[in-house]
Amino acid sequence: MQIEWQRSTFDPISFAGRNYIIKRDDLLLPIGGNKARKLYHLSQQDLSNIKAIVSFGGAQSNAMLALSQFCKSQNIAFDYYTRAVPKWLKQKPLGNLAHALDNDMQWHISQSGFPPEVLDESKLLIPQGISMPEAELGIKKLAEEIQQYCAENGLGDSAVVLPSGTGATALYLQQHLTQTVYTVPCIGNAETLTALFKQLLPNAQRYPTIVFDASSELFRFGKPHIELLAIYQQLLEDTGIEFELLYDAKAWLTLINWPCDKPIIYIHNGGTSGNASMLARYKRLGMTQ
Repeated sequence: MQIEWQRSTFDPISFAGRNYIIKRDDLLLPIGGNKARKLYHLSQQDLSNIKAIVSFGGAQSNAMLALSQFCKSQNIAFDYYTRAVPKWLKQKPLGNLAHALDNDMQWHISQSGFPPEVLDESKLLIPQGISMPEAELGIKKLAEEIQQYCAENGLGDSAVVLPSGTGATALYLQQHLTQTVYTVPCIGNAETLTALFKQLLPNAQRYPTIVFDASSELFRFGKPHIELLAIYQQLLEDTGIEFELLYDAKAWLTLINWPCDKPIIYIHNGGTSGNASMLARYKRLGMTQ
């Protein structure tokens, strides 16, 4: 069964004294965020011979949730592998993990966090974060929507900005946009992200421009920081839009000090369903009221 994907809107906002245009991929249905873009190609394929999709990664992964939603819509089993998790989370799952389990995900915990090296031919392995060449097709559609919006609104030399984990969305987006794609590395530093770009597309004619604030190295990925929580709360209060606490919050901390005189289009890649587990961590640490 093919999924009919919708277009997302462009919403202007003002934050910290500067205007932005938010590309609301977080509102995409039936699967939200950049994971919807990455799954577009797969949704157009004949999967009648596939009995299960297999993937791996973190226990609160946005990709995990998106794959669980996709597999449920296609009536395909979903096996997901993680490393060991805290005892309390295993006993009482929450956030993306709880939602994915509600979608009938089969959760496997292994020492390595990886699935078996050899899989049955009826099982399809999807890389961590859905970071695969096939993801480019859906991201190309995102680029077309941005190009059309810029043409209709006279925004020729705009800056397209988004946070990066594996960097696949930013990388493929740059291949199909004349505008420069700027991205904030959220796992590792600029060198780490550059290496991921070159690993995925070693012969790309153009790579995204990395916006890196050295002070952000203090924010270890996945660890609660009061600065990240504060900007998350301020964005929600000032704009009415909920952003994501791991990637978006770090990106916005970088953006508020970023000197840029171009119109900024910020790609909201979704992932807010994972905020519940992060907010619970902040609460347990006494960092929220």
